Parts: sequence; C-alpha cells; structure tokens
Amino acid sequence: MCRERPSHKYVDTIKGKILLIGRAYSAAIERKAGKDFNIDSLVEALIVSDIDQMISKLSEINRPSFDNAHEICRYHAVVTQIFKKFTNLDKRSLASKYLHFHAPKSVFIYDQIAVRALSKEVKSGKKSFNKLNFDYLDCDVSYANFFLRCIKFRDAKEQEIGQLITPRKLDGMLLNYSTGATPCHA
Repeated sequence: MCRERPSHKYVDTIKGKILLIGRAYSAAIERKAGKDFNIDSLVEALIVSDIDQMISKLSEINRPSFDNAHEICRYHAVVTQIFKKFTNLDKRSLASKYLHFHAPKSVFIYDQIAVRALSKEVKSGKKSFNKLNFDYLDCDVSYANFFLRCIKFRDAKEQEIGQLITPRKLDGMLLNYSTGATPCHA
C-alpha cells in the first residue's frame, strides 16, 4: 500500500496505512491514546503536513549513514511530533515503521526489542558520536541514539559477514538476536 499509494492525499488510504502498520507491528496509534483520540483529525494533519516531501527526500537515500543521519532523524522527529499532537504519546516506534514502509532503504525500525538487542551490542551512545557534531535539537534523542547505534552495529556486522545489510535485514537480525539466535544470520 505504501509503495502503490505513497502520497498523503486520500483519507481512507492514509487511515489504512496507519492502522495496518501500527496493528501489524505492535505500535497501534490508538493504543493508550485516550478516549479523545480521533484518527480522522490525525489524518487531516498528515494531509496538510510536509510528509510527502519528507518521504520523497527519504526515498532518495539508498543507505543510512553518519552523513545523512541527521536528516533522517529530523524527519522521524517531525512525524513523531504529529502523532504526539493527537495521542499525547511519543509514538517513535510507529513513526519509524510508518516512514520505513514508505522509504525502506533509509529508515531503521525502532522498537524495544531492537533497542534491547543494540544496547547489548553497542555500549556507547550519544557520547561516542559527539565527534560527528550531531545536532540533537530537532531530533527525537531516543531515536537518534538508536539510529546511530544501528549504523555502528550494521557497519561492524557487514565487515564480519562481507555483505551489505539493509534496514529491514538489520531489523530481522536484531529480532533474531533477542530470541537467542546469532544476529548476523537473519
């Protein structure tokens, strides 16, 4: 659906994408959003937002890197803030999944399973990335730290196994790792 109808023009399509991605990937928009949550208001906000331009720019990125991390994390923060406006919750997991399915080559999927697996593998966080002069001011700090750890972990695994790892493959590796399987054999 995201590939065939990537734009945010049609209410039913947008609503379907949000509900399908959220429910299929344990990040439902309505979960804990409260009784006043109105998905139609959220959909209208996405229609008037710059999300199509952001997705277009994300789709031009063929591989996440330290050089484009800030741009990707900034777009993720914008979508997270839109979701937060209507749910009063940080829906960073849903924002990452929503963007990933629109731009699968550039956005890492954030969830607690991946965060736990990465925290075991990549001990360094924000401090080790200070040399990048990464601007956290317009990013979701939790996602940005996760994103930078993904790059570091991915790069190390690529050297180890001798092949490139996409964001989707990395997600599978981290999921396997959480179940006790070796992460480089996704």
